[in-house]
Amino acid sequence: MKKIKYLFAATLAATLASCDNFLDVKPVGKMIPTEVSQFENILNNSLTVDPYFMMDNNRSCFYAAMADNLTISENLAQYQFTSTFPNLDLLAAYIFYSPVMDPISTPFTWTYGYKALGYFNNVVDGVTAIDSESAYAKGVIAQARLGRAWQMMNMALCYGPMYQAGGANDTKVLPYRTSGDPTTPNGERNTTAEIFELVKADLDYACENCPNTVANHSRADRACAYALRAEYYMYTRDWQNMLADAQKAWELAVANSGGVDKLIYNYNDFYYEALSEINPPEGCSPEPYMTLRGPDNDFEQTTHREILLYRSTPYGTTTTKYYPSEDWKSIFDFDNDLRCKKFFFTVEGYHTTYGDVTVDDGLQLNDYRSYNMETTEGITYPQLLLEKAEAEARTGNTAAALQSLNTLRKYRYNYGDGVSTDLKNGSSMSADQLLNEILTERRRELPLVSFQRMLDLKRYAFDSGKPWSKSVIEHKIGTKTYSKPITDAYFQSLPIDNAIIEYNPQWGLQTNTTEFAPYSAW
Repeated sequence: MKKIKYLFAATLAATLASCDNFLDVKPVGKMIPTEVSQFENILNNSLTVDPYFMMDNNRSCFYAAMADNLTISENLAQYQFTSTFPNLDLLAAYIFYSPVMDPISTPFTWTYGYKALGYFNNVVDGVTAIDSESAYAKGVIAQARLGRAWQMMNMALCYGPMYQAGGANDTKVLPYRTSGDPTTPNGERNTTAEIFELVKADLDYACENCPNTVANHSRADRACAYALRAEYYMYTRDWQNMLADAQKAWELAVANSGGVDKLIYNYNDFYYEALSEINPPEGCSPEPYMTLRGPDNDFEQTTHREILLYRSTPYGTTTTKYYPSEDWKSIFDFDNDLRCKKFFFTVEGYHTTYGDVTVDDGLQLNDYRSYNMETTEGITYPQLLLEKAEAEARTGNTAAALQSLNTLRKYRYNYGDGVSTDLKNGSSMSADQLLNEILTERRRELPLVSFQRMLDLKRYAFDSGKPWSKSVIEHKIGTKTYSKPITDAYFQSLPIDNAIIEYNPQWGLQTNTTEFAPYSAW
């Protein structure tokens, strides 16, 4: 019954569920919002910050498995990813199996993503009908439009191709719903160009009208609006405007906080404390059995100093689905990078017994940052600083780019007392060498498991021949290798499930009756 409800909700882009489930706006026995403040409270609904973006019901992320941060062992593939495993899209994505998602199941991303979109649209429509002129009302509308823009920009880039500067961008991807009325049917799917035009309009309004400060960064302030528009320009490869907006966002953030130290944690200030006797398994790190301490008590909260826009992340600390890949581990300086020292630990890998067969992946390195600190798929201040550095480097201002990069390195590296954390020989690097360092630092800083790395790989494809651009993504399970060119259609379009297709015949899509059995394909 629950599945039927989700599928019905999906018929109008996941917006035709009951009012009680959908918007909490007109439920029986509850007050219908009549004031701006009441519509504003809708923005505090958990779905606006936790729309299961590119996540499944167990908070794993198949889209991350398509990229190069993760690896699946032979034991996991053989004994964990069996026909009864609930999230086989992880294995499908990793071995580039088609279809990558089960065509008879509506993914959480679609269901909850469009539900979140319904909240944002209801706020925009509701507040506009009451008061569209006061600064307060405009601020609420702006926050809702920014939420809509974040959702649809990233969803379009995941479900469709990367935006191509100067290209037609005429691939039909998804419907960009702007009506808060759940009975309004979907029209045709919007193209990438149309979606980006609508995103731009939402972000322009947000930059003009978002409040200067917010109490919790699940809601957007003006710095956040400029930062997200900088990301829009990043994806459209408009480097000058990306730089202008990233610079503006950074200036607003520093002014609001009182200094860079209030925006970025110094990882030197974190340590682990054993609250009771611990006995980790032989060879394992003791820290996972201890409690992380830091300079404040907020680092486990969505309110901590580094978060500019909070959106929930997939679980990154697990040994029952995947491990960090060798490729990802190779980008770290384990002797001096504080991310390694504070969050990368040796733990027992996947192990189990089936009848008389015992399998054991042995000791594995795991990333505990998302386990011990709150992380976000939205935007962080370190991420903003690196995007500012990228824009500076791409516009030829390498001195400023190096300064931005070194600002972050001060909080992330330790080479010993009195030793500079600045990038060694940074001032003598070529523009491409420096940009490669900046983009590699970005990969280190982003969550291990999220949709963001795959989008980066897709946009870097336009930098063919550069050191940060990969032409092929390669995965291994045991002795078997699976590879796809980054330009392959597999990465340019995600399938829409059968229920959505059947309820939207105007899209002209065919249902897929292929058996979804990635467990038998590796």
